[in-house]
Amino acid sequence: MSEDNRERNASAKQEHHGQIRTDTSKYNELGLTKRNQEFMYQLNKVLDQRGFSGEKRNVQVTDTLTKLEEGQKTGQTAKQLFGTPTAYAEELINGPAKNSAAANGEAAGYWPTAADSALSMLAIFAGMYGILGFFSKTPAAQAGQMGLLGIILVSGVFGLGWAWLTPMLNPTDKRKRVPLWRILLDMVALLAVILLLFTGVTMLPPVINPVLPPVAYIILALAAFGADLWIRRRFNVVGGMFAGPRNQRR
Repeated sequence: MSEDNRERNASAKQEHHGQIRTDTSKYNELGLTKRNQEFMYQLNKVLDQRGFSGEKRNVQVTDTLTKLEEGQKTGQTAKQLFGTPTAYAEELINGPAKNSAAANGEAAGYWPTAADSALSMLAIFAGMYGILGFFSKTPAAQAGQMGLLGIILVSGVFGLGWAWLTPMLNPTDKRKRVPLWRILLDMVALLAVILLLFTGVTMLPPVINPVLPPVAYIILALAAFGADLWIRRRFNVVGGMFAGPRNQRR
């Protein structure tokens, strides 16, 4: 950004005695989109509410605007760059959370990611079999429905495999990006293992792999979903099988 633009940004943002006006009209001339203007308005509003002012605030908001203008050129939004206004305001005031894997753009770790993926798959399988059980007129065992042990095994193996693939899909270090052919090959291998396991567990006798009634599957699905939410919050799992790539600020 040129020196003239920096001066223009500063004059559009700064008030006397280190205050910044929370007025979206001040950002119109900067060429920001409506959503990005609203983000800056909400950010300044939160900073006002927290009583955060002075030169430090001016410097940080100016730096935020610079990054926002640069990011907008490549189609990035304020939310993608900084998250929510409230969370980003907290970071400006107190600094990034030192112990947060999400704040540092790091993976939560192999085992939390594996548990997250396994519990997600367990919730899906259990919920699906529970719903089908309520509407199916054919006994579950005769319909080839997978039993409890089978669901747990398939979900667990999938979780372990997906946690192994996650660093390849969302590398924190762009210099260590894995070739696409290797990722596709590994995904096919994981799918093959899952299909073989799926076929094998359906052949187990009911005494080892019992088929539960529909209501039991629904309860299991809800329990797995609740446990997954706890895992994600406790270990800051920001990716996962249903999430997009992690947003990198830096």
